[in-house]
Amino acid sequence: MLKVNLVSFDDLTEEEQQLQPNNGWGKEYANYIRITDGAETVMILSDAFEPEDGTFTRDLCYVVDAINEAYKIGLRDGKKLKGVS
Repeated sequence: MLKVNLVSFDDLTEEEQQLQPNNGWGKEYANYIRITDGAETVMILSDAFEPEDGTFTRDLCYVVDAINEAYKIGLRDGKKLKGVS
């Protein structure tokens, strides 16, 4: 089941914290979106970037990936509910 949650740096595992960019005011002060599929973390999005870099062709390009991944998971889950393989 797909879930999307707004989380803080402290909500991330130590490994996830290590992987986050240290841009903007710093990763400790960023906000995060955690996308999970069951117990698996699919993607973590961060707003830790310089304001002038906040464009869809630069630091926000991962939003497209997140939407596509959510779509794929939704299709998969919908097929399971309908009993289609």
